[in-house]
Amino acid sequence: MSRIFVAIRFPEEFKSALIDVQQEMIARGVEGNYCPYGNLHMTLAFIGETFDLPSIRKAVDEVSFSPFNIILNTLGTFQTKNGAVVWAGIKDCPAVFDLASQLREKLIANGVRFKPTEFYPHISLVRKPSSVLTDISIKPVSMLVERVYVMKSERVEGELIYSEI
Repeated sequence: MSRIFVAIRFPEEFKSALIDVQQEMIARGVEGNYCPYGNLHMTLAFIGETFDLPSIRKAVDEVSFSPFNIILNTLGTFQTKNGAVVWAGIKDCPAVFDLASQLREKLIANGVRFKPTEFYPHISLVRKPSSVLTDISIKPVSMLVERVYVMKSERVEGELIYSEI
Protein backbone atom coordinates (compact mmCIF):
# COMPACT_ATOMS: atom_id res chain seq x y z
CA MET A 1 0.00 0.00 0.00
CA SER A 2 1.33 3.45 -0.91
CA ARG A 3 1.51 6.33 1.53
CA ILE A 4 1.04 9.77 -0.01
CA PHE A 5 2.62 13.08 0.99
CA VAL A 6 3.34 16.49 -0.52
CA ALA A 7 6.96 17.59 -0.35
CA ILE A 8 9.83 19.75 -1.47
CA ARG A 9 12.43 17.73 -3.36
CA PHE A 10 16.10 18.66 -3.47
CA PRO A 11 18.74 19.10 -6.18
CA GLU A 12 21.98 17.11 -6.10
CA GLU A 13 24.15 19.70 -4.30
CA PHE A 14 21.59 20.06 -1.50
CA LYS A 15 21.30 16.28 -1.06
CA SER A 16 25.09 15.89 -1.14
CA ALA A 17 25.46 18.26 1.81
CA LEU A 18 22.92 16.15 3.73
CA ILE A 19 24.74 12.92 2.83
CA ASP A 20 27.99 14.48 4.12
CA VAL A 21 26.31 14.93 7.51
CA GLN A 22 25.05 11.33 7.46
CA GLN A 23 28.57 10.12 6.59
CA GLU A 24 29.99 12.08 9.53
CA MET A 25 27.44 10.46 11.86
CA ILE A 26 28.35 7.01 10.52
CA ALA A 27 32.07 7.79 10.95
CA ARG A 28 31.32 8.71 14.57
CA GLY A 29 29.64 5.35 15.17
CA VAL A 30 25.95 6.30 14.95
CA GLU A 31 23.86 3.36 13.79
CA GLY A 32 20.24 3.68 12.77
CA ASN A 33 17.84 3.84 9.85
CA TYR A 34 19.43 6.40 7.55
CA CYS A 35 17.28 8.08 4.92
CA PRO A 36 18.65 7.05 1.50
CA TYR A 37 19.96 9.71 -0.89
CA GLY A 38 16.99 9.38 -3.26
CA ASN A 39 14.45 9.73 -0.46
CA LEU A 40 15.72 12.99 1.08
CA HIS A 41 12.90 15.58 1.08
CA MET A 42 10.92 18.01 3.24
CA THR A 43 7.32 16.98 3.90
CA LEU A 44 4.78 19.80 3.74
CA ALA A 45 1.71 17.60 4.37
CA PHE A 46 1.43 13.87 5.08
CA ILE A 47 -1.76 12.39 3.65
CA GLY A 48 -1.38 8.65 4.28
CA GLU A 49 -2.80 5.50 2.74
CA THR A 50 -6.35 6.73 2.15
CA PHE A 51 -6.45 9.36 -0.57
CA ASP A 52 -8.22 10.84 -3.57
CA LEU A 53 -5.41 11.61 -6.01
CA PRO A 54 -7.43 13.98 -8.27
CA SER A 55 -8.40 16.09 -5.23
CA ILE A 56 -4.79 16.16 -4.03
CA ARG A 57 -3.56 17.26 -7.46
CA LYS A 58 -6.28 19.93 -7.63
CA ALA A 59 -5.25 21.29 -4.22
CA VAL A 60 -1.55 21.35 -5.20
CA ASP A 61 -2.39 23.07 -8.49
CA GLU A 62 -4.28 25.77 -6.58
CA VAL A 63 -1.23 26.65 -4.48
CA SER A 64 0.39 29.84 -5.73
CA PHE A 65 3.71 31.17 -4.44
CA SER A 66 6.74 33.06 -5.62
CA PRO A 67 9.92 30.97 -5.73
CA PHE A 68 12.05 31.33 -2.60
CA ASN A 69 15.35 30.05 -1.25
CA ILE A 70 15.91 27.70 1.63
CA ILE A 71 19.34 27.31 3.24
CA LEU A 72 20.56 24.33 5.26
CA ASN A 73 21.34 25.28 8.82
CA THR A 74 21.72 23.04 11.89
CA LEU A 75 20.85 19.60 13.17
CA GLY A 76 18.10 18.86 15.63
CA THR A 77 16.23 15.93 17.10
CA PHE A 78 12.76 14.96 18.20
CA GLN A 79 11.16 11.90 19.74
CA THR A 80 8.44 9.84 18.09
CA LYS A 81 6.57 6.83 19.44
CA ASN A 82 9.12 4.74 17.50
CA GLY A 83 12.24 6.47 18.83
CA ALA A 84 14.37 9.50 18.08
CA VAL A 85 14.85 11.20 14.72
CA VAL A 86 17.88 13.34 13.86
CA TRP A 87 17.04 15.96 11.25
CA ALA A 88 18.56 18.86 9.36
CA GLY A 89 16.88 22.23 9.60
CA ILE A 90 16.87 25.32 7.46
CA LYS A 91 17.55 28.95 8.28
CA ASP A 92 14.48 30.91 9.29
CA CYS A 93 12.27 31.13 6.22
CA PRO A 94 8.74 32.54 6.57
CA ALA A 95 8.01 31.62 2.93
CA VAL A 96 8.19 27.88 3.65
CA PHE A 97 5.69 28.26 6.50
CA ASP A 98 3.41 30.26 4.20
CA LEU A 99 3.69 27.56 1.54
CA ALA A 100 2.83 24.76 3.97
CA SER A 101 -0.07 26.76 5.38
CA GLN A 102 -1.49 27.54 1.95
CA LEU A 103 -1.10 23.92 0.83
CA ARG A 104 -2.92 22.66 3.91
CA GLU A 105 -5.73 25.18 3.39
CA LYS A 106 -6.13 24.00 -0.23
CA LEU A 107 -6.12 20.35 0.85
CA ILE A 108 -8.90 21.08 3.37
CA ALA A 109 -10.88 23.08 0.79
CA ASN A 110 -10.67 20.10 -1.59
CA GLY A 111 -11.76 17.59 1.06
CA VAL A 112 -8.35 15.93 1.41
CA ARG A 113 -7.63 14.52 4.85
CA PHE A 114 -4.04 14.74 6.09
CA LYS A 115 -2.14 14.31 9.34
CA PRO A 116 -2.83 17.57 11.21
CA THR A 117 0.53 17.83 12.97
CA GLU A 118 2.07 21.28 13.22
CA PHE A 119 4.43 22.01 10.34
CA TYR A 120 8.05 22.33 11.35
CA PRO A 121 10.52 22.46 8.44
CA HIS A 122 12.95 19.58 8.81
CA ILE A 123 14.66 16.90 6.75
CA SER A 124 14.84 13.52 8.46
CA LEU A 125 18.35 12.07 8.25
CA VAL A 126 18.32 9.07 10.60
CA ARG A 127 15.56 7.33 12.54
CA LYS A 128 16.23 5.33 15.71
CA PRO A 129 19.87 6.48 16.03
CA SER A 130 22.06 4.54 18.46
CA SER A 131 23.18 7.93 19.77
CA VAL A 132 22.04 11.46 19.04
CA LEU A 133 24.63 13.81 17.58
CA THR A 134 23.62 17.36 16.73
CA ASP A 135 27.05 19.01 16.92
CA ILE A 136 27.98 18.33 13.29
CA SER A 137 28.15 21.41 11.10
CA ILE A 138 26.17 21.49 7.88
CA LYS A 139 27.40 23.19 4.73
CA PRO A 140 24.95 26.15 4.28
CA VAL A 141 23.81 25.10 0.81
CA SER A 142 20.81 26.93 -0.62
CA MET A 143 18.22 25.96 -3.17
CA LEU A 144 15.36 27.63 -4.96
CA VAL A 145 11.93 26.19 -4.17
CA GLU A 146 9.86 26.57 -7.32
CA ARG A 147 7.28 23.80 -6.95
CA VAL A 148 5.96 21.09 -4.68
CA TYR A 149 5.59 17.42 -5.46
CA VAL A 150 2.94 14.80 -4.78
CA MET A 151 4.93 11.79 -3.63
CA LYS A 152 4.31 8.19 -2.71
CA SER A 153 6.19 5.96 -0.32
CA GLU A 154 6.08 2.23 -0.97
CA ARG A 155 8.04 -0.85 0.01
CA VAL A 156 9.86 -2.48 -2.87
CA GLU A 157 11.76 -5.64 -1.95
CA GLY A 158 11.95 -4.48 1.67
CA GLU A 159 13.21 -0.98 0.84
CA LEU A 160 11.18 2.21 1.22
CA ILE A 161 11.15 4.01 -2.12
CA TYR A 162 9.81 7.57 -2.51
CA SER A 163 8.73 8.66 -5.95
CA GLU A 164 6.75 11.42 -7.59
CA ILE A 165 3.25 10.56 -8.77
